[in-house]
Amino acid sequence: MNRYARLIAHYPYVIILSLLCVAVVCLVLSVTVVPLPNFQDPRAGFEPRGTDIANKLIAYNNLVDNRNGKLSLTPGTEGVYQKSDTIQYTTDNETRLRRSEEQPDSHVIVDRDTHRLHKASYFCEIPASYLPVFARIVFTSADGSNLFTASKLRQMCHIEDSHIRSHSTFSSNCQTKNNKQCCLSWSLGNYVAMLSGKNNCSSITEADVTSVQELLTSCAGHYHNTTLHYCDGHSESRHYCSGIPKKCVKFQSVYNILHHIADVNFVHPNRQSRESFLTYAVTFLPIVGGIDSVELFQHIESWPKDFGGEVRVSGANFGIKETLFNQHLIADSIWLLISGIFIFLVVWLYSMSIFVTLMTFLMMFWSLVIAYFLYSAIFNISFFPYMNLVSVIIILAIGADDVFIYCKVWQMAKFERNNGTLEKIVTDTLRNGSVSMFVTSLTTASALYCNAFSSITSIKCFSIYAGTAVLCNFFLVVTWMPASIVIYEKWCNCEKIYDPELSSRKTVCFYLCKIPQKTYHKFTDWCRILFEKLLPFIIIRARVLWLVLFSVLGILGVVVIFFYPKLQLPSSEKFQVFSSDHLIERYDFRLSDQFWFERHQRKQEIMPLRFVWGTKPTDTGSSLDPTDKGDVVFDESFDPTTPEAQVWLLNFCQDLRSTRFYKNLGFLEQTNCFFEFFSHFMQQPCSSDYINQRPCCNYSTSIIKSEDVMQCVSGYIPSLLSSPSVVYNSHTPGPRFTNGRFSALIIEFYSNFHFTTSFQDMSNFYTEVEQYFNDRLKSAPPEMRNGWFVSEFDFYSLQKSLSEETPVALGISLIIVIIVTFLTTLNVLISIFAIVSIAFVMFVTIASLTLLGWELNILESVVITVAVGLSIDYTLHVGVSFRNSPELSNDMRVASTSSSLGGVITMAATTTFLAGTLMMPSTVLAYQKFGTFLMIVISTSWVYALFFFQALLCVMGPHGGFGQLHWPCHPIQVCSRPEKKHVDKTVYLTTESTSSYYPASSSEPSQDMEISSNTPKSSLFQHRRYRSRGNYMKARTRSDSPESNHSGRKEGNTVLSKSSEIAKKVGKRDDAETVRTDDAVFEEPRTSEITESRTQQSPVPIEVHYRESLT
Repeated sequence: MNRYARLIAHYPYVIILSLLCVAVVCLVLSVTVVPLPNFQDPRAGFEPRGTDIANKLIAYNNLVDNRNGKLSLTPGTEGVYQKSDTIQYTTDNETRLRRSEEQPDSHVIVDRDTHRLHKASYFCEIPASYLPVFARIVFTSADGSNLFTASKLRQMCHIEDSHIRSHSTFSSNCQTKNNKQCCLSWSLGNYVAMLSGKNNCSSITEADVTSVQELLTSCAGHYHNTTLHYCDGHSESRHYCSGIPKKCVKFQSVYNILHHIADVNFVHPNRQSRESFLTYAVTFLPIVGGIDSVELFQHIESWPKDFGGEVRVSGANFGIKETLFNQHLIADSIWLLISGIFIFLVVWLYSMSIFVTLMTFLMMFWSLVIAYFLYSAIFNISFFPYMNLVSVIIILAIGADDVFIYCKVWQMAKFERNNGTLEKIVTDTLRNGSVSMFVTSLTTASALYCNAFSSITSIKCFSIYAGTAVLCNFFLVVTWMPASIVIYEKWCNCEKIYDPELSSRKTVCFYLCKIPQKTYHKFTDWCRILFEKLLPFIIIRARVLWLVLFSVLGILGVVVIFFYPKLQLPSSEKFQVFSSDHLIERYDFRLSDQFWFERHQRKQEIMPLRFVWGTKPTDTGSSLDPTDKGDVVFDESFDPTTPEAQVWLLNFCQDLRSTRFYKNLGFLEQTNCFFEFFSHFMQQPCSSDYINQRPCCNYSTSIIKSEDVMQCVSGYIPSLLSSPSVVYNSHTPGPRFTNGRFSALIIEFYSNFHFTTSFQDMSNFYTEVEQYFNDRLKSAPPEMRNGWFVSEFDFYSLQKSLSEETPVALGISLIIVIIVTFLTTLNVLISIFAIVSIAFVMFVTIASLTLLGWELNILESVVITVAVGLSIDYTLHVGVSFRNSPELSNDMRVASTSSSLGGVITMAATTTFLAGTLMMPSTVLAYQKFGTFLMIVISTSWVYALFFFQALLCVMGPHGGFGQLHWPCHPIQVCSRPEKKHVDKTVYLTTESTSSYYPASSSEPSQDMEISSNTPKSSLFQHRRYRSRGNYMKARTRSDSPESNHSGRKEGNTVLSKSSEIAKKVGKRDDAETVRTDDAVFEEPRTSEITESRTQQSPVPIEVHYRESLT
């Protein structure tokens, strides 16, 4: 430590230049060699990896996608895989959309020119099933009244004609008729106009609206009994339309209005006696959703909230969430910049040095750069989720806190009257300040690293990067920061640059130096009264009130988290990336459930029963890279061609149909259980036209010989591919082949269980089917025993990982916090009280987030774990300060801690709270939620540390050395310290001691003893104390323990080794002599000056006995 301090004191520029070279190299390599982050897909990495269910999902997707390119649907055609096709809707700019997986139809191209109507056609003829691929906006009434009125429908048409269709990008992207005119929107106003015989919706009347309402009311029953779903007016659907009035099927208007446009509560057959009330209405624009519609959406988003008069836009879906996310992620960086600017001003006012502030922010920047280099190049992690950007907020908060602590320690070290050299000051600050900063950085980094054990890729990557950034920040705090302050004191000190005695001209240096000083002193005058007088008085006098109040608050937090309303698992499978008031998020999370077509899409998600053989449910890809899914791992023991395997498979399929979770959808299950229809194929009569059909026909039994299976399957599967009634592609159940042999087999049926976001219901379904399948596998032949079950468990897998791993990470974090707290204080009672305080901070923080409507999603899981590391800092500072206080009573020790530490903690909490507050206007949800979390956890931690924890120490804190342990220099003893020979340690104390980071005493200044000193003129940091410079406190006698009594020594008194006359001479020194002006503040005294000083005045050693620092 001494050698390192000497290096910093004499060669600070070497430290700075060395670190600067390393940081610049990391920056250059990160920009040139390491790939830059890509945030195009915000969903990437938000899935578990490595769990049992996750491995099955990965293995099944690899099998379907033919990950290693070795699989085929037919034997002898390896690598040829017919994947499910996409639906394309052609436009002028060739916009193409991927078909949803719920439509396993063959390749379909819908060209607007191939679906022409006669000249009187109102809308472009586009199948209703394709409407969801178009951009859509949702209107609602501005005052909450009924939207189905003529005036409001005309207002909706006016908004579309005047403000949407007039946009520059609309005409180039809209669907057109054969006359090249843009299609009309599928809106309620246009349907009313068409049914009323009007040319456009701007001329509809209340009579038209009433007529259409009567039509919808009379036909609503046919819609709700699903008959209108199949009655589209074509000849092949006439048998569905028997008994349905023609007016109900005309133009399919009733179906489209009730199914796609109006909300679910608009018209219902059971509410015919009540007046129909329309709350929301969708307008489908004739523009295919996608990247080409971004500008139009941004135009709509820019409208003010009161735009539209009677109606307003409540939500929208343009299919551009991922595209917009990348743009908003960059745009919202302005809030990070604003947050940094405000923190910059606070640090500048506190340190009163623009140089120190600039070096502080360079330190934060370099810590992020070095962490990114280690993350990408050393750890070799290529995936950088957008959640990692939240680390910037963490570093801004922690970096500012560390600078406040180090500057405070530096000031206190300089005020020690025996610290005449810069080397001594650097040594003291490193020895005392680095311990506190290391402990807080270690707890925060440990809480982050605990999440590295998560199975969710984005959580794991964020934990590694953020934890590394925190440790890099600490490394720079103890290297870059001391060297920067030394450079400032030697060469950049404002009083060296600007001296009013030499020049009266006010330069830039004057404003950079004097204005922060004046502002700081005006602020500290009030803070001194608050933290030295008022705060200790409030804490000590009302200690019982604080204990009861905050204990009840913590207990209520437990009730909120675990009983009511409880912290819930995510209730929606939809992925939210923007704030809740964003138009896209409003549609996805609030409005989509208000329309029947959205509800029907979710109801069609029947959970399939998939049973796979031939591949192992393993994930060979990297868990830190969501794009690396690994390869298909084959089970070499699999062979379904043996007679035993065929018998078991046929029996399994029959038995599965008799279970309670099986559902027969009513269509021919030709590919679901492969060997069932393959045996029928083998038993069909031989055709006389094909002599070479044998042995693939007229088979006498359902069990086929192994050699015949391989020979005949090559003819059976092509017949399936050519059959118009069978869809056979990569998603179809059946066999997969490699090198002419069976390599995998998928058996799939549908269950009677629909997809749900309920974790318990999904868990019951998974457990029931898994248990059934495992029981069946016990009787399977050896070649069929390695099968496994999988279904659409992606969301359930995420819920399961969050519910199981978050408590584990939280528990590990708490254990680390307990260990660090005890090792720092070495006091049993203080450690117990600190853990209670931290636990209450956690309960209140999580309960507050729960009451705000947060659910245990991915970001929330990270936040809860990080809260452990952030909630310990202030409590730990207070606990160590209380332990090191030399006061005898607990009240005085609390008063000493509050007066000396309250300002630093408050300043640190203010900057962190400010960083969170300035993130609230952000559009990106991660920024907004982390800002909310920072404000809550920091304010809660500050309140509990200063009021609850100190009140607890005041009432039940350890007296003297009770419960105090010590490092094993001697045998560890409890409640008393081992007697040891007194060591004479002479020190001169001011109002703040640096025997540890925390002040040694809070006694009032005294003039009973003033020691002559050659202390040079104080620098910028010392300037704060000029007002009370002449009053120094008594030199305190510190014993080994408060109870220790040394003969002839009393607390607060000095023992002079010479005569009392010499002591009196020393005491009569004028304090002005101690405050000499000397520009060489930290220069080593010259030898001649030291010799002269020694000859003029013989030293008078003054024994000042003090308690040894427990740090």
